[in-house]
Amino acid sequence: MKNLLLSCLLITFYCVHSQNPEKPRLITGPVLGSVTSTTANLWICYKGNGQNMMTLMDTADKTMYFPSGFSKINNSKGLSALTMEFKGLKPQRVYKTVFANPMTIHPKCIFTTPADTAVQDFDFLFGSCALMNTDFSRFMLPGAAVNIFNVMRKQRSDLMVWLGDNIYYLGKQYTSYDRMFMRNLNVRTGFVELRDFLASTPNYAIWDDHDYGWNDSDKKFPFKDSSLVIFKGFWPNPYPAKQPFKGNYFTFKQYDTEFFMTDDRFYRDPEGDTTGDFFGKEQMAWLKEALLNSTATFKFLCVGSQVLDDSYWGESYAKYPRERNDLFDFIAMHNIKGVILLTGDRHYSELSKRNWKGYPLYDFTSSPLTSVVINYRHVKGYHNTYNVAGSLFYNRNFGKIHLSGPANNRVCKLELYNNVGKRLWSYDINSNELETNGPRPGK
Repeated sequence: MKNLLLSCLLITFYCVHSQNPEKPRLITGPVLGSVTSTTANLWICYKGNGQNMMTLMDTADKTMYFPSGFSKINNSKGLSALTMEFKGLKPQRVYKTVFANPMTIHPKCIFTTPADTAVQDFDFLFGSCALMNTDFSRFMLPGAAVNIFNVMRKQRSDLMVWLGDNIYYLGKQYTSYDRMFMRNLNVRTGFVELRDFLASTPNYAIWDDHDYGWNDSDKKFPFKDSSLVIFKGFWPNPYPAKQPFKGNYFTFKQYDTEFFMTDDRFYRDPEGDTTGDFFGKEQMAWLKEALLNSTATFKFLCVGSQVLDDSYWGESYAKYPRERNDLFDFIAMHNIKGVILLTGDRHYSELSKRNWKGYPLYDFTSSPLTSVVINYRHVKGYHNTYNVAGSLFYNRNFGKIHLSGPANNRVCKLELYNNVGKRLWSYDINSNELETNGPRPGK
């Protein structure tokens, strides 16, 4: 009888426990991702049954918005990284996140949706190379350099573009799905400066070698499929609902400007073969079609590696001349107006400019955010003949771009700031300059 009673109690406990899953607990977040005039993507990491733990509130009329779509990845410890999509928002309204548990500690996330207009002045930030150790060495790397995220947050820009090496996989952290998951999570939880910035500004991200795999990794990286799942699971980017091929690529728009976010790793051939692929055939076809169909005044082509420099020191698109020349020829031949390259990786910053068959190409490189600055002049490794005089800086820094003016005469102001917020340099480009002059190649 006692055994029967004990069995009944155990069955009752099991049934109650199974019907009442673990109380949700927020681990970190929110991270603000893509924001349009009517939609927003937000990311959180939690443990337990927390899929519906966060909503959005219109601060003007107090309307509550619930997520209409979810994308979630988990790890073996029961942690969930969740991207939520909110639809039906109103243009130029202020929204804030509301959590079901008011005692939950999280950074404030308050944002304004863009106006529903074709052209408007706005600005954005960009950068690369954010090394943030989470063990005892954090006091050296990044040390005080992590304060750059407080400086960037105070800029109150409309969005942030991450150009790769947004974290660094160290040691064996890239050798399994769970290790990659925890490395990303530990960086997100370890630095309040980063958490506050990620919650304050819409973020859009691509990767480079260190947040893809090992140093200088390419398509032969054996864990690249796991790395792709992790990256997409931690960054609430506006990926296409149905991507025709694997990879970390997408586009997004802000008024009359379009961003082409590319993947320079997943299909990249090993260095050494000058006929090899950098973006790969599928991505190159997608990129060409997207550029050709774009009506944007400015078209920012975002790449993890530097593009215009012909130097073979370090990694660059120059080591894949067949594909690079084909892309440049395409831009010049079809007169794809308004193209500006944004790049990272180099651990220094500069603007490069070269004329390609009548088309003035610009490459604005910003690096590093918190990582180590490398002065290539000291090791005689710097040979960029296309450098714009006065634009080369060896500092921790971030780039800022301001777009202004009427529809037929827009101006793109490039700026570089150091990690305490001092403007180091600026350069203006008129939209009417960015087109092919003279006969087009192949015409």
